[in-house]
Formats: sequence, structure tokens, C-alpha cells
Amino acid sequence: MICIAFLAIISNNAKAGQELDQAIIGLTDSFGTIECDSVLRGLGTKILLSPIELEKGSIFVTAAHTLFDKENSKRYKDCFFRVGNSRFNKRPFDRTSDTNYSPRDTDINKAVNDYIFFYIKNGTSQLGIRLKEAGKSEVNLVSIGFDSLSEKIILNNPCERIRSDILNHDGILLHNCDSKAGNSGGAIIDRNTGNLVAIHGGKFLINENKEDKNFSTKTTTINHGREVDFAFVQSLDNFILSLIPDR
Repeated sequence: MICIAFLAIISNNAKAGQELDQAIIGLTDSFGTIECDSVLRGLGTKILLSPIELEKGSIFVTAAHTLFDKENSKRYKDCFFRVGNSRFNKRPFDRTSDTNYSPRDTDINKAVNDYIFFYIKNGTSQLGIRLKEAGKSEVNLVSIGFDSLSEKIILNNPCERIRSDILNHDGILLHNCDSKAGNSGGAIIDRNTGNLVAIHGGKFLINENKEDKNFSTKTTTINHGREVDFAFVQSLDNFILSLIPDR
């Protein structure tokens, strides 16, 4: 695991001396944990927007499933964003975007719809992370994670997009980035640009039909995330427009 401070270098925000310190502080506070009904559910990322797009407050993105109780498929009642996972700097969600996510849907549909934006009026002052449509090109990636032992947000080891003939669906980015409990909704970042290209969702379990010599079925695990594409960006634009009366 790499200290999240190095994200400043990866995203070309690294500067010497005090400027580097300021860049690090700005980036680390762009990430935080999602607390719903007094339990940590996942991670959130602040999106970089211009003052023209959003005059006040901040918009964040996370995996939609972090806001749902998988036992009864209902939304959690009270959700907060912990800036940098600080218990003393948590802010309530003021609005959330519409979502097509349903815990009762198929695994593929859940993965495609597993993103949601939320708005906080008392937003953070840091700039946030810029979105970039991933497209179909190879991307040199790194993911944001949460270390439950140290209770810190971390930058995981470098990783990459992977391909599968079985799982080839628009909106889903398959990857081999670190995936642990509490990492849902974590940013997946292009190491070449520092832009957000996807958010981590979970794992697909694929049971192969062919049996080996011991007559056992082989199960393959593939990590997936919701990639930034046209539908993702359009959903964000619609959410921004819905906030105009609240400004």
C-alpha cells in the first residue's frame, strides 16, 4: 500500500516544499468515508466542478449499494460524509441523485447502475477530482481504499483494466485493483492524468461449467467498477440542474 500523499505526485499536483503540502491536504480531503445509520458503508469522492457549474456546496459520488440495506432493500435513513474519515468532520447528505439501482436486480444490472451522487451544502473547500470517460483504451490505474486497521484512507498499489469475453457490458470496468471490505465506492484513478475513470463496486463470481479431474467446479473472481461514461456524466449534469432551486 502506498500513502495517499503520493496521489499528489501521480496526478501532477506535486510541488516543492509548502506547495506540495498544500496539494496533499487538498487531495486527501477530497476523499472520505460514507457513514449510514452509524456504520461505515463505503467511500466517497468529491467531484471537481467549476463555479459556473455549482456555485455553492459540493457534489460527491459513491457506489449506490452503499446507501441500501441489502437485507430489506431499503435505503438507510441517515447518511453522512466523513471528510478524510474524520469522526469530527462529518457532514449530512442534503440531496442525493436519482438512481436506477435496486438490490433485487440482476448482478449485471446492479453493477451498471451502481453509482449515485450526493450534495452537501456545507461542502469541503478542496477542489475535488476531475472526471474522465474511460473509453475502451488500456488505462494505468490506481484505486483509493480504506484500511480498517489504521482507519485511514489509502492509495492502493497500481493496477489495470482487465478483459473478459464473458463479461463485456457498457458501463462496467473490470479491474484487478485491491478490493477489500469498506472499499465500495472508492475512486479508481488514471495514474497518467489523476482523473477519476470509475468507482469500485464489488466482485463477480463466475462458475465455469467445465469440471476438472476431481470433478470440482472452478470459480473465478473478477473485480468490477462503474466506469465514467456518457450516461454517468449525463446523470451528473441532471443532478446539477436539479440543484439550481437550492442555490
